[in-house]
Amino acid sequence: MMLKWVAMVGALCLQAGALQAQSTDSTAAKGEPVEILDIEFSDAGLSGAGGDRLKAELADTQFIAVGEDHGFAGAPQLAQALASEARAFGPLYHAVEVGPVTMQWVRRRLAAGGVETLQKDLAGKPLAFPFLSNREDAELADGFDHGDRVWGIDQEFIGAPTILMDELAGLTPDAPTQASVEAIRDADIANLAKGDFDALWMNRASAAEFADLQASFVGSKRAETIIDALAASARIYQLNQSGAYLQNNEEREALRRGYFLVLYRAAPEAAPRVLFKMGAYHLGRGTTPASIYDLGSLLPGLAAANGLTSVHIVYLPMGGMVRAIRPGKATAVQPYEDEGVGAMLAAANIAPERIGATGHVLIPLAPLRHALAGKKMRALPALSRFVLLGFDYLVTTRDAEAATALEAVDE
Repeated sequence: MMLKWVAMVGALCLQAGALQAQSTDSTAAKGEPVEILDIEFSDAGLSGAGGDRLKAELADTQFIAVGEDHGFAGAPQLAQALASEARAFGPLYHAVEVGPVTMQWVRRRLAAGGVETLQKDLAGKPLAFPFLSNREDAELADGFDHGDRVWGIDQEFIGAPTILMDELAGLTPDAPTQASVEAIRDADIANLAKGDFDALWMNRASAAEFADLQASFVGSKRAETIIDALAASARIYQLNQSGAYLQNNEEREALRRGYFLVLYRAAPEAAPRVLFKMGAYHLGRGTTPASIYDLGSLLPGLAAANGLTSVHIVYLPMGGMVRAIRPGKATAVQPYEDEGVGAMLAAANIAPERIGATGHVLIPLAPLRHALAGKKMRALPALSRFVLLGFDYLVTTRDAEAATALEAVDE
């Protein structure tokens, strides 16, 4: 009798388990609704149903990560609105895809006269640095105490010698050294003007050349800082030039992470709150399409250790115009070709017409990635998969506006 009772109980448990599994499967089969929410953003903040959704995230958020495809006005404008809302919860810093030495150059000009002074001193050097050379990004940075709360945490851009050599020239101990650094500056300005990136100094200067340059400034800590930053960046660029793309990305990420953590630990707050606005590859969670873990994978755990969260938002249009940075066309505006949003929506059977012809929408990505799990996910382009898995929200539009270059060339 006992064995018969145990068998009956076991059968009932199995039946209950089967019923529970059917209920769960049924819920999963129905799927979560994929929301497409109107969102508007301005210097004053966020509005619309999408804006309300993002505002609800901010109270417990330590890191706001805005990933982008570069060259749009909308991404820094979205970041500006998020900053306006986030400041209600305390001090806020801003981390950008600019070298720390270049950021000091930018900060001095913002402090002296805002974006107009930055534009004046950038004249004739349109590719000295990204992306603060666009007005919308520069205005965003200027809003952080004229750049005082902005952290430059990337390599020095390949065009940085066109501005940084001026400072080195002012620190030179002798005329030959001054002539040498000014020659580097002038050659880079000329090569950038004709789109010859391969001839740029950081793409070809050897470690021995950097050591010789360093030896010319013995005793100058400032010169040493500038030269060290340029040397580290040159190594990364030259790995790319040689085809060592994975190592290039690994070393760049290590440099960026190191710069960030130094500034993070030096902040007076115990858990400084930071708004990031960088390329999407850098701010999504998980393995990037460049096959590395980038800053986006560091942020959730760092925030969790402080009892806080990170929110990851990607600005990725479906169409419109974009300002490109490329050899021979410096800062030209061109039509934008959708690189991932359309594929995601098509895979989920969402008609593109659900995205209005103008304006922006916010799409929470968890329901969309759940709907596309499995074979549908694997069939998507690499960028689409990364966006779905690495970000919480997508902001998109079919009518993106190009960023406004402070020093535009080849409009």
